[in-house]
Amino acid sequence: MLTVLEVTLPVFALVFCGWIAARRGMMSEPAVEGINTFVFWFALPAMLYRAVAAHPVSTLLDARFLAAYLIAAALLFAAMHAIARARGHDPSERVALAFSSTHGNVGYLGLPLLAQLGDASLLPAMVMVIIADITVVIVASIVLFELARSRQGGSGTDAPMGRRLRGALGGLLRTPLIFGIATGLAASATGATLPGPVDTFVALLAQAAGPCALFAIGASLGGRRVVLDRDVGLMLAAKLVAHPALIGAAMWALGAPPLLAAVGVLAAALPTASNTFILSQRYGVDTRAIGAAIVVGTFASAATVSFTIWLLGLRAA
Repeated sequence: MLTVLEVTLPVFALVFCGWIAARRGMMSEPAVEGINTFVFWFALPAMLYRAVAAHPVSTLLDARFLAAYLIAAALLFAAMHAIARARGHDPSERVALAFSSTHGNVGYLGLPLLAQLGDASLLPAMVMVIIADITVVIVASIVLFELARSRQGGSGTDAPMGRRLRGALGGLLRTPLIFGIATGLAASATGATLPGPVDTFVALLAQAAGPCALFAIGASLGGRRVVLDRDVGLMLAAKLVAHPALIGAAMWALGAPPLLAAVGVLAAALPTASNTFILSQRYGVDTRAIGAAIVVGTFASAATVSFTIWLLGLRAA
């Protein structure tokens, strides 16, 4: 367990540094946005490009792994949606609670954490999780948000729902994370390499992604007020416990390769991503519980993720 903590404590210490900086007023809101801009538009796409380009395309598209991950996510999403409905939440709130329980912080937290393990063979599985999250979990949530808003009659715009969906999905597919993955896949498939100076530039950006992303997570959480209620407890239990358990069961049932399965479980054990807060807010949902779940879940995951890594037998290379 001490070996595991040598991997996880430095990662979460960086998150804590960002949180302290924001809480003590050392980082203004524009400064936090600036770090997030650098990570989202420059550093993280570079890290993804290098992670994808370094591996054959065949290792990034394991059907059993993807099927297990998506089936488990769908089951948890449906269960949380049903629970939220039983508790009297409106249609948009049901989607928000289900989305927050199935979408983890894989990009900002998962990739740097995996990099600490130092085993490059683990990266393709985390990239597959990112692809599945972006192209299926987020897209399905946007569709359900739009349907819920249409049923509630509160679209707030005269544009047809189909046009709003196309706009939302088009913007999602144009994100820099998709660009980094797509260009990496192209390089992997064709064997193309970057010119020396360009490769060095991309490598420098990629090296900055981990520390900056972790600091940015903490800084983004520093200004959020935490109020615990039943919904917060439900989301924490679902994301940190039920999600990895379901992923593990699905990976075992479908016979996914053990090493890939272990990374899938680790990815599922990560806390809720801030995307859930942003999207839910956009669709008019009261996001106080989601914000609290993100803050508490991120710091609680220092313990739960460490335990998950120990349980899976993952070790630094």
